Amino acid sequence: MCERPPGATRAALLFALITTLALVLLAGCRGNDSVDLLHVIDVAPHDVEVGDTVEVLGTNLPSSDVNTATVIFEGTLHRPGEEPIAIEGWEVPGAEAMPDKVTFPFTEALQTKFCGAEAVHTTFRGDIVVRFDPSAEDGQSVHGRVVNITMDFRPPSTRRVVIQARSDAGKQALAFMGITADVATPAPAGGLRIDKVRGQSPADRAGIIADDVLLAFDGVTVSSLADVVPHGGGLADVTIKRGNHPPQVRQVSLAGYQPAAIPADIMGALLILGIAAFCILIFMAPTAGIITWVERRVSARFQSRVGPNRAGPQGFLVWLADGIKSIHKEDIIPTESDEPLFRLAPYLVFIGVSATFVVMPFGQYLIAADLDIGILFVIAVTSLVAIGLMTGGWASNNKWSLLGGVRAAAQVISYEIPAAVSIVCIVMMTGSLRMQDIIMAQGGMGDMFLTQGGWPWYWYVFKNPITFALFFLFFTTSLAEGNRAPFDLPEAESELVAGYSTEYSGMRYLFFFFAEWANVFVFCGIASALFLGGWQVPGVTPAAQEASLALQLLGTFLFLLKSWVLIFVVIWIRWTLPRVRIDQLMNLCWKWFVPLAFTAFLSIAGLMLLQLPAAANLVISLVTFGTGLFMLVYFVGRVRFNVKSNKRPIHLNPFV
Repeated sequence: MCERPPGATRAALLFALITTLALVLLAGCRGNDSVDLLHVIDVAPHDVEVGDTVEVLGTNLPSSDVNTATVIFEGTLHRPGEEPIAIEGWEVPGAEAMPDKVTFPFTEALQTKFCGAEAVHTTFRGDIVVRFDPSAEDGQSVHGRVVNITMDFRPPSTRRVVIQARSDAGKQALAFMGITADVATPAPAGGLRIDKVRGQSPADRAGIIADDVLLAFDGVTVSSLADVVPHGGGLADVTIKRGNHPPQVRQVSLAGYQPAAIPADIMGALLILGIAAFCILIFMAPTAGIITWVERRVSARFQSRVGPNRAGPQGFLVWLADGIKSIHKEDIIPTESDEPLFRLAPYLVFIGVSATFVVMPFGQYLIAADLDIGILFVIAVTSLVAIGLMTGGWASNNKWSLLGGVRAAAQVISYEIPAAVSIVCIVMMTGSLRMQDIIMAQGGMGDMFLTQGGWPWYWYVFKNPITFALFFLFFTTSLAEGNRAPFDLPEAESELVAGYSTEYSGMRYLFFFFAEWANVFVFCGIASALFLGGWQVPGVTPAAQEASLALQLLGTFLFLLKSWVLIFVVIWIRWTLPRVRIDQLMNLCWKWFVPLAFTAFLSIAGLMLLQLPAAANLVISLVTFGTGLFMLVYFVGRVRFNVKSNKRPIHLNPFV
C-alpha cells in the first residue's frame, strides 16, 4: 500500500474543518439575514391623509400569497415647533404585495404613530424598506430600499368637522357594542385592533374577543373610527380577523341603539363652502373697492390733480359711497332683451373671478381650499368670464353690445393660451399643480431646501433667463385677459358705447367692473405665487415659519405686499400707455406671444432634460437676479433723470 504523506493528511483535515465551520455558520445565519435583491423605485403619494393608500412602487416584486410584505421606515420625523425625531425600524406589517407595488392603508393608528397624539402636520425624510419574509423556516428574507424619500403626513383638513363628528359617533357605537378599540397600535392588514370586549355585551354575545381585528362594518371597510357608524337598530354585520384564520362575519345586535346626530358629508361640505364663500366675499368686496380708490388717486397724481378727497379721510370711502349709490339705482332691463340671460351674464363674470379666491394662497395655511389641481382650477373657472361677457353682449339685443362682447370674448380666449402655457412651464418645473407646492419649490434647490428660505434668487422669476422672460409674458397676457389698458378694447371709443355692458344699469352694471377690479388682484396674486415666492419669508425655512404665528402673519403681509406692488404697476401702465387697435392686439397675441410661449415651453423642457447640477442652477439664478436688479436700478435712474430734466415740482406725498 501507498501511504499518504503526513502533510497532505493535515491539509485535508484542515480543509474539512474549515468547510464544516463555514456550513455551520451559514446554517446559523440563514433565514436571519435579509438580502437586498428587490428593485424598489418610489413611494406614492408623497402627501398622505387618513384613508389614503400608500403605494411603494417597484418591479418584479414577489406577490405570492405565502409572502408577507413589511414596510419599514428609517429616517427622521419633523414636526412644527419640535426637535426632529429619529426613527429606526418602524414597521408596517401585513402590506398587500403585487408584482409592481406594495400597498397599505394609512389608518388612524398610523397617523397617531407618525403625527403624534395631537395629529400635527409631520414630514418624514429618510429611507423606506420593503421586506419579504421567507415562506419556510430555513428560508431567507429579501428586501429593497428606496432612499431620500420625503413624505408629508397631514391630519384631515377641509372635512375635519365632519370626520370628527363621525369619529365620535363611531366611538359611541363601539361603546354600545362593548368594544374598546386600540387606535394607537396599527393592525397588520388595516382595520381596527380590538383592545377589550365588555362581558355580557352585544359583541361578547356575538363571539368577538380581544385582539380581534375589525375589518369591515356593515360592508364598509374600516380604516378609522368614522367608518363604524350604524344606520340604526337591528343587526350589524361585523367582519373580523382572528390570528391567521380567514376573516369571519359576526352579527352584533344593536337593539336599543340610538344613533347620534352627525352632519352628513354633503351638509358638512356645504357648511364649509358657505364659510369660505363668506370669508372670500368679505375680503373680495373691500379689495375691489380699495383698488378703485387707489387707481383714482394714482391717476390723479399722474395728471396733477387731487383725486377723490370728500368721502372719508383722503376720500378713502368713495368706493363705499359708489357701491351704495349703485344699489339704489334703478335696474333697467331692455324690453327686447333675452331677460334670463341678461340677468345671468354679470353673475357669470363675477363667479368666474371670485371662485379663484378659493385657491389663493394668502399664507402658509391661509387658503380656503388647498386643491391638488389648484392652478388648473384657476385656469378653468376664469373661462367663465368669457362666457359671461359674450352672454351679456348677445342678450342685450344691441349690435354694439354684441360687437363688444365678441371682441371681449375673442381677446380673453386668445390671451388665455400664452398665459396658460406660461403656467404650464412653472408646473413642469415644480411637478405639482398645488399652489402651495409651487410656492414651497421656490424655497431653495436640492438639499439646500432644508436650510435656505425663500431668498429672491430662488424665486422662479430669477431661476433662469427663460423664466425671467416668462414673468413679463404672463403679466402682459394677464393684462390683456383682464381687459386692462392698453388692451381695453371692449370699450370702443369710436362707437361711443361701453361695449358688452352698454344696456346694463344699477348694480348689474357695477358687477362687470367689480369683477374687473377684483381680477386685477387675482392675476397679481397668482403672479406673486408663481414667480415671486408667494408668502415665503427670506431666510426662514417653511418648518420654522410653520412653527411661529408671527412668521406666518409676516408671510401673509409679504404676499399682499408683492400683490399690491404689481397692482400699482397695472394702474401705472393704464395711465401711461395709449390704447392699441384690435388688429394690433390680435397680431401681438398670435404672432408674438403664442410662439414665444411655446418656445419657452420647449426651452424649459430642454433644461430639465439637461439635469444641471445644483451649483450651476444657483449660479444661473444669481446672475439672473443680478441682471434684474441692474435693470431696476437703471430704470429708477432714468426716471430720476427725466424728473430733473422736466424742472417741475413733483409731489410724492400721497396725502393732501
